[in-house]
Amino acid sequence: MLTIGTQKSDRITTITDTTWVEYIALDLPSKRVSFRKGVITIVSPGRNHEMIGDYIRSIIWAYCRKNNLPLFPYNQTTLKAEGKEAKEPDVAYCFGVDKDKPDLAVEVNLTSGSIDDLTKYQYLKIAEVWLWEENRIKFFAYQTDGYLELTRSNFLPSLHSDRVTEIVNSCFGKSLLEVEVIINTEKES
Repeated sequence: MLTIGTQKSDRITTITDTTWVEYIALDLPSKRVSFRKGVITIVSPGRNHEMIGDYIRSIIWAYCRKNNLPLFPYNQTTLKAEGKEAKEPDVAYCFGVDKDKPDLAVEVNLTSGSIDDLTKYQYLKIAEVWLWEENRIKFFAYQTDGYLELTRSNFLPSLHSDRVTEIVNSCFGKSLLEVEVIINTEKES
């Protein structure tokens, strides 16, 4: 009998004293790989990581469907500042029209790394970043001197960080379809 276990937590590997050329040479499908200041970080997302990312993705899709807002996915895409920074977001989208880089990047951090993630995204000049950490989401808007925390998304203005947190936590372990039902029955705020 074949038994397949599920990995609920993330596995993180860090390689220091590396070069951009060594980073580019890596070919690791299904891993989230980033590069910053000579350090390669490889994350093998666990099931809980993927589930949280899927709930957030479902909230964004349901919101855009409800509000007839075109969205363009950037999933499984590595964002690069050539030779310096590279990051693969868990979830990323352009809104309105397709662009060269996403308007929004979402990171699920079940272990650590959110401050470092914000630094990477600042270098990449991503307009809005959502960070999930310690069972809560925070929204951040890009400023030239750092990220400013928001309570409401600039791109999806009816979405508040507290409400997204509440939806993800209440739906965890339930069908993704529950998310769409919740979004579709909410009144605009």
